[in-house]
Amino acid sequence: MKTQIIFFVLSFFSLAGMAQNLNQIKIDDRVEGEILCGQINLDGLKDSLCADWFKPEFEAYKIDTNLLSDLKKKNFSGLKMTLVLGTWCHDSHQQVPRLIKLLETMKFPMSKLEMFAMDTYKEALGIDLKSIDVKLVPTLIVYKGTKEIGRIVESPKVSLEADLLEILQ
Repeated sequence: MKTQIIFFVLSFFSLAGMAQNLNQIKIDDRVEGEILCGQINLDGLKDSLCADWFKPEFEAYKIDTNLLSDLKKKNFSGLKMTLVLGTWCHDSHQQVPRLIKLLETMKFPMSKLEMFAMDTYKEALGIDLKSIDVKLVPTLIVYKGTKEIGRIVESPKVSLEADLLEILQ
């Protein structure tokens, strides 16, 4: 019983500490302004720093309903995704809100999406971008278990729906 209480307390403080490291704002000298850097979540994208580009693109994006029905049939068990973006990057401004809308609409468990914002020097707190070979943003990496099964880099080849469906085949 004592061990369980200690484990619970340590887990609680560990999670509380992690939450404080989300959505860190940094001044980037190349963009001469504030950006997000490190691990982020949806709140970080929807707040005032990113809201001017995130919300309009999210609302305007029209999902291909034919492909959406195929995506909804996929088994998401064992899948996880890592999204690396730049809050200073035009491609991220366009593709990230669209991707988030697609994932939410297809009922992908958002707890299985890990997001990191990199700075203009291609660094992000909490992740070694070189180890996952991220050079361009946004980059979505899809994993089945620990194995990478595909990625979308910068912009989709066909569409987010078609590219994601191809990865999940």
